[in-house]
Amino acid sequence: MRLIHLLKRELAQEVRQWLAEGTINRDQAQAILARYDTSLEQSSKGHLGYYLLMSFGVLFLGLALILLISENWQEIPRMARTLALGGLTLASNLMGVYYVAKGNHRVGVLWLLFAGISFGTSIMLIAQIYHLGEHYPDGIFIWALGILPWVILVPSRLLAALSFALACTWLLVDPIEGFMPYSFPLFCLVVAWLVFYVKESAFLFLAVLAASLTWFNLLLSWADGGWEHFDGFIEQIPFSVALGLLLNGWAWWLMRSTRLSWKKYGLVVHIWMLRASLVLLFVLSFDDTWKDYIRDTSDLTYFSTLAILIAGAVGLWLAKPSGRYASLPIIIMTIFYGLSFYLAFVFEHAEEALAVAVNLLLVALGVLLIRRGIDQSETHYFYTGVGVLLLLAFLRYVDLIGDYLGGALLFMVAAGVMMAAARYWKRHAREEEI
Repeated sequence: MRLIHLLKRELAQEVRQWLAEGTINRDQAQAILARYDTSLEQSSKGHLGYYLLMSFGVLFLGLALILLISENWQEIPRMARTLALGGLTLASNLMGVYYVAKGNHRVGVLWLLFAGISFGTSIMLIAQIYHLGEHYPDGIFIWALGILPWVILVPSRLLAALSFALACTWLLVDPIEGFMPYSFPLFCLVVAWLVFYVKESAFLFLAVLAASLTWFNLLLSWADGGWEHFDGFIEQIPFSVALGLLLNGWAWWLMRSTRLSWKKYGLVVHIWMLRASLVLLFVLSFDDTWKDYIRDTSDLTYFSTLAILIAGAVGLWLAKPSGRYASLPIIIMTIFYGLSFYLAFVFEHAEEALAVAVNLLLVALGVLLIRRGIDQSETHYFYTGVGVLLLLAFLRYVDLIGDYLGGALLFMVAAGVMMAAARYWKRHAREEEI
């Protein structure tokens, strides 16, 4: 992703130079950049730097104002405090609307950002004035909800980031107070609409994805007895795996899109799902993890295991048009996880056999990633596969510490795999040259 942004930036610089030299006109420049989902305005370093500095300036101005008010807070009459806070919020919102209506979108957004900060300050201070502290997460929710309409009416990634950060804070603190944040998907839907149809943002996209997965796991734990049962690492692994299979299939569907931004989102999901899958498999490669899972497993695990098969089928349907490298991992993971969690649910002492199976699967995935990297000349997959095999060898050596013969055998196998992969890569590269 970083490379893509750098290439866009370099292209924009070239296009601006062509425009300055008179080689192309402004319409042609915009047409060239539009083909790569960017523009002269979006690619301007100067404008971006100015906007970021002004955003931080507004933030610090708001903090300074809060401190000044707090210094003299007790000397101000109660009604005057309330009217001042309401007036400040209203005035800053009106200024934001005024500049947006005039066409100065960025200045308008900065005013609305200040309005959002003053709105939250007003909620907290008015609650303090009138002693309204029964359920403090409601204040965070109202604050986030109050900014949300501007995200829709004045599409802005900055306002979306502020609103969503507050919503995520509410997502984390509300269950601690004994409540389930059922309306959190509203914020996810609004931000998802923004990044998919209005303004591209890989950061907000990943934030929405991560927060949505957290909310789904929290919802499942709530159904299982309450927030105190929330444990996405042990009891809810099967359900998380099912979501991962769906997301992987969805990623391949996005990568077949004609929209460049959707393709990038698909690639982001695919890469992060690959990383998450490998991390989970490494965790499950220890028999102690399976012991904990078998000990803590519940009746809900049975239904989430069934969900793996359904999610795998849907994910396969979405990924199949993209070829075998898209569909084969989903098939392997669906069969493996479905069978493993079923056996763990049925048998109480299957941890060692399951740990061995995970280790064998990691070896197979490492080889598959190396093969894919070679076939498609993708160094990312090649080095990921190499890293998987090396890390697996190291972890198993740690398990066998003191058993020098076993450690030596593992390292010999790892060396053989590495050398075979290197020779295969060299032969493949030579064939391409011919």
